Amino acid sequence: MENIQLSNHAELLLRIEELKARKHSQEEVLKEKFQLITSSIDLLSLFKGGSMNKNPEFDIVKVGLNTGVNLIIDLVLGKNRSIKGFLSSVLVEKFTSILINNNLMTIISGVQNLIQRFTSKKDHTNIT
Repeated sequence: MENIQLSNHAELLLRIEELKARKHSQEEVLKEKFQLITSSIDLLSLFKGGSMNKNPEFDIVKVGLNTGVNLIIDLVLGKNRSIKGFLSSVLVEKFTSILINNNLMTIISGVQNLIQRFTSKKDHTNIT
């Protein structure tokens, strides 16, 4: 950026207008480049991670479930309180993430069965 000496108020106003015009043109160039980049990115391939998975929504469910379980484990085992808590939470997080990643469909069907049992018991108690 060049250093320009300004001697009066009129030159200052002119310089401000020049800088505003430069800013506007740079913003337009950035907008065009951003639109070019966003049009070239395929969001579905980002979620798939480059794999040929037929159900990318399950990958999102796995990530969400792993994150939620890891948060609960951190709170219960006290990951930030002691070395013992940190080590135990890391071990349990690794174990649960392996279980979730390998058995997601079983977990989902088990949760659905529990919900159906709960709602059917609730319906039977309301009828009698």
